[in-house]
Amino acid sequence: MTQPFGHEKLKVYQKSMGFVSMRRTLLDAVPRRIAACDHLDRATESILVNIAHASSSWSPKERIVYLGHASGSALECAACMDIFVAKCLLAAQDIYPGKSLLAEIVSMLVRMRETTAERVCEEHAQYRTKKGKLFSHENLDVYQAELQLVSWVESVSSQFACSSDLLSKLDKSSTSIVLNTAEGNGRFTGADQVKFLRIAYKATVQSASLLDLATADGCSCTQSQVEEGRDLLRRIAAMLTSLSKAVGDDT
Repeated sequence: MTQPFGHEKLKVYQKSMGFVSMRRTLLDAVPRRIAACDHLDRATESILVNIAHASSSWSPKERIVYLGHASGSALECAACMDIFVAKCLLAAQDIYPGKSLLAEIVSMLVRMRETTAERVCEEHAQYRTKKGKLFSHENLDVYQAELQLVSWVESVSSQFACSSDLLSKLDKSSTSIVLNTAEGNGRFTGADQVKFLRIAYKATVQSASLLDLATADGCSCTQSQVEEGRDLLRRIAAMLTSLSKAVGDDT
């Protein structure tokens, strides 16, 4: 009988395979036109692949890098589901089982990282936050503002007179802000966290320019509605700048 790979014996890998099935059910319930769908597919693959690489790596430093990639991808998956809710495509109760499973996966990855001097250890680390959230990034004011932006884009995009291609780019850029903030929070080094926060900031600037382009062609929404989106982008940019500096000062 063929012996299984080492990573196939890991509970964290098996739980991640369980999330693969959940992901398919979620994606069947939402339109594939939105950027978060492709991100959820890729991030789910990344969890599995990086756990496998971590399991086969003998260097502790290399193992930590792969575990960090897997953790970041798990938080990206959770953020994708938050976007589905922000766009009113799914309800909070629809995504809770998937996010709960991801929280288990992240807690195991954190514990494996902490005990990486040993070959493998899969004890759970307590991961639920002090405010009762499943993930610490959900407590960030900037993350909540980013989800508000996603909701705003979804609510007004049909009123823009611009091309569908431009609307798709705005969806992708606003989605990128959310996902990079979440993924950065899951990385294990301050340098990695800052890198993703800076990517989120660049996506914020890009979203602002795309919004200007979209409204330049005319729209049926009010000036106050447009200013609401612009104000959100300014707030998000300011908070990402402050957060990047705070994380950078700690490294």
